[in-house]
Amino acid sequence: MKKWVFSMALFATLGLQDSQNQLMLSHDDSHAPATFSVEDAQYLDPALVETRDLQVRGMQIEGFSGASLQKLQSAFKVLEAAVNSEEFKDRVLNFKNSKGEPAFASNKGFTNEQIYEQFMEGRETLQPQTPGEMNFYLRLYNRPWSRVIGYTSATTNTININWRFFRNYAPADVAANLAHEWTHKLGFDHRSASEYDSAPYAIGYIVGDIAKKLSSKPLHE
Repeated sequence: MKKWVFSMALFATLGLQDSQNQLMLSHDDSHAPATFSVEDAQYLDPALVETRDLQVRGMQIEGFSGASLQKLQSAFKVLEAAVNSEEFKDRVLNFKNSKGEPAFASNKGFTNEQIYEQFMEGRETLQPQTPGEMNFYLRLYNRPWSRVIGYTSATTNTININWRFFRNYAPADVAANLAHEWTHKLGFDHRSASEYDSAPYAIGYIVGDIAKKLSSKPLHE
């Protein structure tokens, strides 16, 4: 295992054994909708909410090398740019769920503003001592028959990423998946793999949309 540390100023395994499944958060968003509406009658002006800076750091990176590591680095860069953008702030603050309500599903009682603030605070449940950072402990594995893009557990920092999907993903798609999994690290979950308006899924979609736009233009180092 090698340890890689990346910091940028801007900027989904077949189920495990049944005994482990209770600890595992796995997802299949192969049939997920592309976007959610950002229109909201109770629009919250982003200017009224404090803007923070969040850095992306790769702490332990296992199984990535060569081209896959280069793609991951590009994903880190565009992820950081996306979450620090005004569009991300606006779309999270004014997100509407599938019922048309200005709230994320499975939100633990938090408002959109509180979820945005917690996200940008960057204090993962297992490592609250690193504010302002998205810390990633990643393991690349290969399950070619699996529909699971990636998974993690509430008891570990590690996020597992399936090579089956990663190999064909653009950096913007990887960034979206990382944002989904990392939102789990803040303690947010979804009731099922089809709860697409939960914080992990919706934030992943938002990041993916923004990252695709950013990928079409040069990003500053």
